Amino acid sequence: MNARNTRMSSTISSQPRRLGVVLSTTLLPLVSLGVAVPAGAQVASLEPVVVTGSRTEQRLDEALAPITLITRADLERLQATDLAELISRQAGLQFTRTGGPGAQTSLFARGAGSSQVLVLVDGVRMNTATGGFAILSGINVDTIDRIEIVRGNLSSLYGSEAIGGVVQIFTRGSGAPRELVVGAEAGSGSTLGGSLSATQTFGQTRVSATAAARSSEPFSSVDASKVAPSPPFTLGANPDDDGHRQRSGSLRVNHSLGESTTLGLSAWTQRNRTDFDDTSDGPTATHDEDARSEAWQFSLRHAFGDVWTLRALAGEATDEGTNRSSNPFSINNSTFDTRNRQGQVQLETQVAERVSAQFGLEYMDQRGASTGYDPTFNNLLTRFGRHVTSGWFGVTGRTLGDGRQQVQLNIRHDDYSDAGDADSWLAAYGYAITPHLRATAQASTAFRAPSFNDLYFPFFGNPGLSPEKARSEELGLRYANQGARASLAVFRTRTRDLVQYVQRQPTDPLPSRVENIARASARGVELSAGMVLGPWQFDANGTWLRTRDEATGQRLVRRAPRTFNLGVFHDQGRWRLGSEVSWVAARDDFDINTFVRKELAAHTLVRAVAQFRVTRNLLLKLRAENLLDEEYALIDGYNTWGRAVFGGVEWRL
Repeated sequence: MNARNTRMSSTISSQPRRLGVVLSTTLLPLVSLGVAVPAGAQVASLEPVVVTGSRTEQRLDEALAPITLITRADLERLQATDLAELISRQAGLQFTRTGGPGAQTSLFARGAGSSQVLVLVDGVRMNTATGGFAILSGINVDTIDRIEIVRGNLSSLYGSEAIGGVVQIFTRGSGAPRELVVGAEAGSGSTLGGSLSATQTFGQTRVSATAAARSSEPFSSVDASKVAPSPPFTLGANPDDDGHRQRSGSLRVNHSLGESTTLGLSAWTQRNRTDFDDTSDGPTATHDEDARSEAWQFSLRHAFGDVWTLRALAGEATDEGTNRSSNPFSINNSTFDTRNRQGQVQLETQVAERVSAQFGLEYMDQRGASTGYDPTFNNLLTRFGRHVTSGWFGVTGRTLGDGRQQVQLNIRHDDYSDAGDADSWLAAYGYAITPHLRATAQASTAFRAPSFNDLYFPFFGNPGLSPEKARSEELGLRYANQGARASLAVFRTRTRDLVQYVQRQPTDPLPSRVENIARASARGVELSAGMVLGPWQFDANGTWLRTRDEATGQRLVRRAPRTFNLGVFHDQGRWRLGSEVSWVAARDDFDINTFVRKELAAHTLVRAVAQFRVTRNLLLKLRAENLLDEEYALIDGYNTWGRAVFGGVEWRL
């Protein structure tokens, strides 16, 4: 039951009060300055271009959707190696993980769970039909060029799963005509890593390729001392250290056919070997997962004069793996494979000087199979499939009237072969109060089809589930002036028939089952602040979140009601120094032994990074994670990193 797409776990210390006070008092003065860049966002004299918020190119400062952009330069400055941890330091996002590197990971956006957050890689959907969520542990940061994070409901653009937001990852491909980068890292937890990235231009064709490997064996996934054996369902956990070995590669090819036509091809592959623990197999059992993830896409962009632009994409993402337990009778002995195959055509036209309209048609075929689905329990690979046809229309008005107004309208229709039809829409409006201050308002609806796990997993699944439907509203203020930015967003999402694992009484032979919660809500406030002052850069954000099961009045589990992040970076000559502090408030979870609801303590994490440029080509790196050696848990009973130190080197030609 521990396959990445079939585990029924919703992937889901005492806190020094002084650190929370320090973080809050440091954040508030930055907010009062009215300057902000979301943590890790790019600061540049030329405003970068993003595409995820409207499915067409637009300047970041003109996007109505709240977007965080993380560039390759940001990844290198932050020395990021863990995708989920990096994303969770942005406003409105949180994550949980069942152990160390490679373990099952959940991402929460504005209170929405992993199956309500859409993840794309180069436009290809990574959320599988089996689990409903994307496997973030299968994406290596070394292969990433940039990340666009859009918070809020975008189902009218992308269909199912985009209730909480969209994370789009673009694979690595340097804009330089020629580049070679070699990197290596070693450190705590027997960590070893290395990468090689190269770009070469041949006439009108640019080719970029990356190969990377990483391994570690830091700690046991489950804290065996916190497991109270209670046969037959809980027998204990193996206390040995669990390892993770990862190999990955990516390829990107761009070719220009004159000035009007561009062809693109990208592909990436990754293999993960991850040890894990399961309390049902006893304290001597060992477990490992061998998983392979692959994706490719082919794209075409052709401009018909100055008015019409055609975009087309065909792609596929697959994930397959095998889980093994030393106990031959364990439910963890399983095999799974998933596939998303999709094609889309989009036509864009300029209907006015700064107003464009988009028309899109899409088709997606989703397949999923697992031995865990076998109702006879004979370990037979049981398959399910569905297809989706969709059409959407949008209007994006970059400036209207006197130039102060902006508008974005989208409508979409999805037809699922197993879940029926769904319509969704979005209406967003922006008004420039001053040249540097803008107010925004947005309303939207959403739809999510139940996953195959939700429907068919033995004992836990529920074939009678209804699709989720949601409605969201948001008000915002944004300030931008040269190297200074600020943003404030107040949001609310109400969901009907939310699919949730319901914990029953400990005496019940089936401790949990998927059910439709009649109504659930998430509302909150996001605040970001940051500025650049000479060699100094300050980044900060805070999120206040209230989630609620409207039937019981209880908070939704594993969503912290408050999070704060603060980053300070300094560039001086050959040195680059920085530190980040993250504070996460107490949140609800389920006890690893009894499944009874409990509260996990708040925690503060401090990390520090340093770089020294020896020569123009050679760079030395050092980073420390959890500098205060905080004891904390993301999921009850599962271990996390203590203090850890890593050193690395980068050579660039």
